Amino acid sequence: MQLAPATLPINEKPLSRPTSHSLTLPPPPPPNTPMSWTQISPRIHRFTDTCNAYCITSGDRAILIDAGSGALVDHLHEIGVSQVEWVLHTHHHRDQSWGTPRLRQHGAKVAVPEHERHLFDQAELFWQHKRVYDNYNDRNTFFTLAEDVPVDASLEDYETFTWRDIQLQIIPAKGHTHGSSMLIGHVDDQKVAFTGDLLAAGGVLYQYHALEYGYGDQQGALFTLQSLQALRRHAPDLALPSHGDTIQDPVGDCARLEERLMALARLGGGMRFLGGGWDHGLDILPDPKFIQVSRHLLWGGPHTCSNFYVLLSDSGKACFIDYGHAFWAHMAVAQEREDGDTMRFVVHHLDELRDTYGIHDIDMVLVTHIHDDHTAGIPYLVRHEGARVWALDEVAQVLEDPAGWCSTPCTLPKPIPIQRHLTDGETFQWEEYDFEVHHAPGQTEFHSVLATHVDGQKVAFTGDNIFLELAPGNTGGLTTQLYQTTVLRNSLQLWMHRRCADVMDLVQPDLVCPGHRELIPWDQRRAAEYRDFIARKERVVRDLLDDPVDVGVDLWWARLIPYLRSVQPGETCTYRLLLRNNAQRPVHLEARLLCPDGWQTTDTFQPLDLEAGARGELTLTATAPPHPNTRRILTAEILIDNQPHGPIPEALVTVTTPTS
Repeated sequence: MQLAPATLPINEKPLSRPTSHSLTLPPPPPPNTPMSWTQISPRIHRFTDTCNAYCITSGDRAILIDAGSGALVDHLHEIGVSQVEWVLHTHHHRDQSWGTPRLRQHGAKVAVPEHERHLFDQAELFWQHKRVYDNYNDRNTFFTLAEDVPVDASLEDYETFTWRDIQLQIIPAKGHTHGSSMLIGHVDDQKVAFTGDLLAAGGVLYQYHALEYGYGDQQGALFTLQSLQALRRHAPDLALPSHGDTIQDPVGDCARLEERLMALARLGGGMRFLGGGWDHGLDILPDPKFIQVSRHLLWGGPHTCSNFYVLLSDSGKACFIDYGHAFWAHMAVAQEREDGDTMRFVVHHLDELRDTYGIHDIDMVLVTHIHDDHTAGIPYLVRHEGARVWALDEVAQVLEDPAGWCSTPCTLPKPIPIQRHLTDGETFQWEEYDFEVHHAPGQTEFHSVLATHVDGQKVAFTGDNIFLELAPGNTGGLTTQLYQTTVLRNSLQLWMHRRCADVMDLVQPDLVCPGHRELIPWDQRRAAEYRDFIARKERVVRDLLDDPVDVGVDLWWARLIPYLRSVQPGETCTYRLLLRNNAQRPVHLEARLLCPDGWQTTDTFQPLDLEAGARGELTLTATAPPHPNTRRILTAEILIDNQPHGPIPEALVTVTTPTS
């Protein structure tokens, strides 16, 4: 079988901005306020303030873990410190960072968790957008700083901060806040963990209310369980929390707090932890487990945010098909997400892969499609496991250049390097497995189906195309229905779904491994059911729209690439304008860029002739103004057969301050 080519309420005032960009420093502490240093070890001192601020010394120089009110500046001489070179923050709360501006004035640089950077250097913007009415977001970002604090470095998950002879590993510590981090390293011949507000001595929480992320849930309990497990695996000798005494038995206190959180989970009472209920029991907390589909095929399990799969080679190597989050709660895509939040990945399943299944080499990742809930963990596998990544060329172009393509939903901010671009219909081999790959633009245009034989059956990895759900049947009751997902902003032309049915008929799998929900045994009956759903849906859509129908269906017939960029003053920018002709006849298109004030571009329209159903592109250029500017949009004005269609696609661009 040959496949075709494939605003504000009326009475509400906007938040005011300070007329000066100077930072407001906290007032000095009241007279006689007891503040002092406690020596933890020869090179570690604790200053008890609005939080515990920890000082690591090297001669008369030092770094701080958190800043408190900043009052410790007046007491540095007491421990022989003349200069603090860095302040490292475990999280963004005001009690931790209130005094950071004062430390900056004394020459300290500032490093913050990467997933909370916007709550430091864009705090004022955060407050302009923070919802206060009709708010269902209960995350404790209400404790964010009032004014911006410049940031010199981001503390990136699973990387290392090095200062002189000190190396501190940055480990996600989600729980108290979404972006909290732990810093773990060796100081004075002992392994020390700076744990922020993850836990307090005795295996208790510092604050209970911080567990609530969305209205009525306690997803912070799930995140805390995972963070405690990570801390136990590192097995520090001491843990130094943001509040309270030194934790002398970190491993034991982690276990005690885990049991207390599990008791909370067992209590029930309508509290949501996983984001979708306890459908699969408590045995997966805090460590999700594989389900062994067959001897050489593992499934991440139905509890995972997005299904991923692992093929085991007899040589001890592993091939991942996608790799996303362990639990739905990590998505935080609804009311729990704050402005500025991005996907934050926490490692899962890898210990079991090694300990239970004897895998010594995570060699390969094959990607079904571009969405971040399926790709969030791939950068970790690349950077820390040395995994290679292969993907269909339609998928790879987005993974490698997310800023260029982020007009499409669910793109991961971090580029993923692709070692091999696969082509539609290509066959390839990994270890003892022979694969085939097909472009299957169903749930998103940038999507593939991968298939291979595993343990005597043909398995198709179908990403987000095919699912089963309960739906109204012909008799009025509920019935299990096979369906093809549709997300219009992901890009749709009606031929795309027909092509997906053709792909499944060509592959003829025995088992479908989808991107969500349960595995689906496949046969001719299922194939016919799938094609019937696509045909019925197309009939409904065609009945909704005038001809030519694809003109009214295809949101992305015009797209500017790159969608998001930063440029220097005076820089000339080149854009690709991608165009599709959905008419049933040849058309003559013309286009030009429309730019913000201060930009320079030609008024001349660029021409392009396209046959019916064809695709093409134009190259358009513009020159940035000679001065920095905030984010603006530019658009492309398009004519079709001399008929104006106005400025259809947009792109976002920021003119940055020139680098010195």
